[in-house]
Amino acid sequence: MISDLSLEVNSGELITVIGANGAGKSTLLKSLVNLLPAWEGEINFLGDSLNTQPTHKMAAKGLVLVPEGRQVIKELDVIDNLRLGGFHRPNADTQKGHIEKDIARMLDRFPRLRERQHQKAGLLSGGEQQMLAIARGLMAQPKLLLLDAPSLGLAPQLVASLFSTLASLRDEGTTILLVDQMATLALEIADRAYLLETGRIVRSRNAEDWRNDPEISQVYLGGSTP
Repeated sequence: MISDLSLEVNSGELITVIGANGAGKSTLLKSLVNLLPAWEGEINFLGDSLNTQPTHKMAAKGLVLVPEGRQVIKELDVIDNLRLGGFHRPNADTQKGHIEKDIARMLDRFPRLRERQHQKAGLLSGGEQQMLAIARGLMAQPKLLLLDAPSLGLAPQLVASLFSTLASLRDEGTTILLVDQMATLALEIADRAYLLETGRIVRSRNAEDWRNDPEISQVYLGGSTP
């Protein structure tokens, strides 16, 4: 459960939320898209309240969640998974040409997906499925991309590549709210960070300040005691 929680994400920022397992990080992201509706309080996005918006309409408003566990459509191939992401856009039926062009851009961004474009998503490796899940989210042209534990289950070299991609997306103007167990890497690419403890945000700072904080380093980043 989360409560008494307030956070802000500005356009073009990459914000990360750190905290121990069970602190409520995934619950926070699910609440933002009404998968777990808030009992009280306000969720405001670009000046509009989201409290009564159904989950299936969030992507069309520009709020896109890439959930933990990837949840690609395993029976569809890579291209159809990407195409599905594009159909969540407003007026998608009139944007078919644009959608196909954006699919080509996603394949350029994720060359591995180009190699696998005609394979069913269920036959991809975990890393390839994660690439596909992020690319599918980007196909919806999000104004805010929510990422829940994207590094979960990935090999170390793939994790490094993933965070490099997220940094590039932020540098290109994509606004991102990131939750991940790899707090050290998340803070390396984030602009700001929030610390969540037992469902409450207890601190917020610039990411660089967090990286230089001995207490945070020891408890959350795997640092050693001085």
